[in-house]
Amino acid sequence: VILDELLQRGYQPGSGIPITLIGYSGGGEMAAASAPYLKRATGAPIDVITLGGVMSANNNFLQLEHLYHIVGEKDPVEKAGPIMFPGRWKPFFLSYWNRAKRKGKVSILSAGPIGHQVPGGYMDPKAVLPDGRTNLQHTIETILQILDGQLLQANQSIPRKTSNYAEYQQATFVHPDYYPVVQTVDLALYRPLADWMGRLILPKWENRPQVRGVLFEVYYAPKQYQHLIGEIVNLRWSNDPTVQQLVKAVTRDVHFSADAEYSSQYDGAILPDRINHWRQVDPLESLAGAHPVDDITVMLDGQVEVEEWESEGVEENPSPHTPAPLNSHTLYITNTPIQITGRFYALVQFVQPITGTDQFRVVHFNANTRQFDGVKEIVRLPEVLMAQDSNNYPSTTQDLEKSPLNEMGWYIYGAKDARGMFVVQSLAPRSLFRLQLQRVVFGKKAIYTYVRKQAWADVAAQKGQISSVLGTPRSNGSSTSIQTAISDWQEGDRALLIHNFGGIGGKHKELAASTPIFFGHFAYGVTEVIREPLSNELIFDINYHQIYAQNTDGLISGTLHWSRYMGDRQFGWLGIRPTCDILIKLNDFTDDYRVDSKLVSPLSLMLRQLQVMTARYRIGDGTGSTYVGPANNCAQDSNQALFASIRTTLRYLQEHAEVRQRLLEDDPQQAKRFRNLQSLRQELERQLQPLGAPRPDWEKNEYNLGSTLEEKPLRNLWTGLGSWRTMLPRFASDTIVKVFLEQGATVWVLRTNQVGGNDPDLEPIAPMTL
Repeated sequence: VILDELLQRGYQPGSGIPITLIGYSGGGEMAAASAPYLKRATGAPIDVITLGGVMSANNNFLQLEHLYHIVGEKDPVEKAGPIMFPGRWKPFFLSYWNRAKRKGKVSILSAGPIGHQVPGGYMDPKAVLPDGRTNLQHTIETILQILDGQLLQANQSIPRKTSNYAEYQQATFVHPDYYPVVQTVDLALYRPLADWMGRLILPKWENRPQVRGVLFEVYYAPKQYQHLIGEIVNLRWSNDPTVQQLVKAVTRDVHFSADAEYSSQYDGAILPDRINHWRQVDPLESLAGAHPVDDITVMLDGQVEVEEWESEGVEENPSPHTPAPLNSHTLYITNTPIQITGRFYALVQFVQPITGTDQFRVVHFNANTRQFDGVKEIVRLPEVLMAQDSNNYPSTTQDLEKSPLNEMGWYIYGAKDARGMFVVQSLAPRSLFRLQLQRVVFGKKAIYTYVRKQAWADVAAQKGQISSVLGTPRSNGSSTSIQTAISDWQEGDRALLIHNFGGIGGKHKELAASTPIFFGHFAYGVTEVIREPLSNELIFDINYHQIYAQNTDGLISGTLHWSRYMGDRQFGWLGIRPTCDILIKLNDFTDDYRVDSKLVSPLSLMLRQLQVMTARYRIGDGTGSTYVGPANNCAQDSNQALFASIRTTLRYLQEHAEVRQRLLEDDPQQAKRFRNLQSLRQELERQLQPLGAPRPDWEKNEYNLGSTLEEKPLRNLWTGLGSWRTMLPRFASDTIVKVFLEQGATVWVLRTNQVGGNDPDLEPIAPMTL
């Protein structure tokens, strides 16, 4: 009927002219119910205005541009809706009504002291309000304000949340420009985090053709290129075909969806607003543009090729956040840059705070005596700011020198301020990274029992402490076997890392931990055993591949060094969340397969897949934001990368008959590892896809990002059930560890429990498992 009336009056379907339906009482329900069909027939954006509408929850309000629900304070009829229709009740959070409210598509507007029907109702031309207007005049003026787009701006009916990231920006020490670009340190006391370090700078839109990547302000460079420190150079992807294939796979046009626009404006999430409506955004641009300003510090991973060439005459840009490109040098990289905190690190013991200041006396580690009796120094630990969503401080320096971890010392990460004093931006307990044990667990069953039941046991009692436990499938518990178990981890060895974190409890418990069930978070990473030069001992060097949706903290999906993800005093989790990192060493998976020239390991292929997944998360496959649910969450999307890496290795060897033949016939040891890898894949499929048929998106290595459970609840829920063990992060971790243990892996379990200074208001909460 509505469509016929519109056509008779000359409305052109497909014209895009907005349509507004106004419904009074039950007419509001009828307008909302008919709107999706009218939208399909006309292609028009449709708004609905209701006057005392008695709204059920079954209409697809998500199809509306907006619902303006005008309610009189004396209207008893409208008040029946929230009571009569269960879909309006809060527990039914997946109803169309509740989903639309969360997405900001419903505005409930007060009409003042107005009833439902005449006399005294919305349409009464005689009843007079305290301001002198009649009820009818007030109703008409409200409708006109809506049609003019003025009402929401005037009433500010949708509150805007302030992000933690925005609050943290008030701390001056988190800004890169707080630290002089060119710095010198005593290399006997301080070491650079990497050979190449710097700040990513997103080029201006008009400069993209010249830059062909992003800009990079060089903070540190290898000896032969240290003349580049302080310069701004181009940073581009290598022309290697494999790298270009990866880049092409994740390059997208970025146009924010309605959900992303809402999240950016009202939900307190940090989205890549600066690249909205950019065409063909590559992974470097999505990383550099992930924050509102250019404040992302990274180290370059893997091979870096330096090219000198002549300036192309790009105009200078006076903006302090986007300096002009200086094209005299270009760096070409093969891997996604790793996000870091600080530029240099030292190994110190905290002696005491200096009263009334943010300064601490520290003593450096002496490599000759192997004690903390080296150079004494004063460093700064500026006060961090509170997280607005939990009213907790991410870290504290209170009683830091009394921490049980201070005896073994701390790695401190940071840089010098303008006065030349070292500012500690990030902390790491040395005892967590050393290849020294608190305990060894022997036997597959005992290890699995420890991981399942003991690693997170009595978590509150462990506050402020760490644990380091090695599990080996060996059954002999003698001291010889203990030493042998440790010696299995040699310099240069790599291991797959599974990361879980728990909840923030205590006086200001976080919202996600308000019920007895806390799900936690899952991520993969990689650790390498390196020889740390200051202590001259073997330690674990840890990087996380965080598949992370847009969030209030501004944590960016990608590769993050321990100094950024965990140790950062303002943005990291070390001081505020309990965590568990399980390092899995299985030669069949972590080592290379060699036939003539090197064939990369499944672990290396997995890291490539994780770079693809994290890049897509940064831009939501072009929608601007990624949402998680039963079918797609951090654990499931991470495990898709695990499946793809093993599948790619096996497929390569199966498709290249000559290579496979030489692998299996010429090297019996590699042949055995290959068969074990096949067994690993079969067991992972059996455990992670227990319903029998493989998930089609995992089998085809497809990605379904930027969608939510709310959009297609039944389909996404069914897809999620196909890999239900990965719906719970800790249970996914338990399951994967069990599979690797059955294949003969050794595991090293590292636990932290709100480590650092003492905050009595905090209490750690363990994530749930089954």
